Amino acid sequence: MRYKLLLIVAIVFIYASKCDNSTDPIEPFDHAAQVAIDNDSLVQYMQTHFVNANGELEVIANNETPVYDLVTTQTVTKHWDDIDEDVTYQLYYLIQEQGINEQPSPVDSVHVSYKGILLNDEVFEQINYGNWFTLNGVIKGWQEGIPHFKSGNYTVLPDQSFAFSDTGKGILFMPSGLGYANNNYNTIPASSPLIFYIELNLIKRTDGDRDTILSMYEDVDGDGDYSNDDTDGDELPNYFDNDDDGDDILTKDENPDPNGDGNPSDAIDTDGDTIPDYLDPDN
Repeated sequence: MRYKLLLIVAIVFIYASKCDNSTDPIEPFDHAAQVAIDNDSLVQYMQTHFVNANGELEVIANNETPVYDLVTTQTVTKHWDDIDEDVTYQLYYLIQEQGINEQPSPVDSVHVSYKGILLNDEVFEQINYGNWFTLNGVIKGWQEGIPHFKSGNYTVLPDQSFAFSDTGKGILFMPSGLGYANNNYNTIPASSPLIFYIELNLIKRTDGDRDTILSMYEDVDGDGDYSNDDTDGDELPNYFDNDDDGDDILTKDENPDPNGDGNPSDAIDTDGDTIPDYLDPDN
């Protein structure tokens, strides 16, 4: 009986220890510190690899031109809610083929074929025939990088298969903060810089809130960031808000696009104050 009592006491003590809420709080992840680590790793990779005749990255062996000398650098800012701060990153991209049609906006849908690799050249994902993605629903590196390319053409072959031609092709080199950050994602370890070979096959213009204005035209301040355009202050960005001025009249009912092309440049301005009705709560 004495031993049973001791065992019960021990179990209660262990359980109480595990439930103790007095432990130190977990420190937020230092996204800014990771920037320098990732950038150094990406630069080293690009300085030691070249693009071979097949368009693939390969280790330099005979004084080939480093891919680092060929890429374009883009500065990207991303806000992190866990630290309530903006962090600045360097995204690198190489355009191998521009494509011949339209470029997507960061809020359009795209059909992309791709291969993703880690800095050890391990392939973590590959989609050869392409999938549709909405760019504002994918990682930041894609949302910012893919709009540099143009789409191609789509052909249905006699056997009912299909083929793409004249597509946009290239390589994106992104720090972990523009990928999956400090999270493990499938076979991608936390804090992993990523490289994507991408082929932009097709694009589809979106109207996320079905207000008859294409989402690409709802960046009211023209800064390229669609998330900070909230005309009525209801915490819904305009491209997700079907009443942009908060006057209880749906945007689509305020003549935002008389000629029906999705562009509100011809929107009705009833009171002549240079603010179109769909953005003006007191027209």
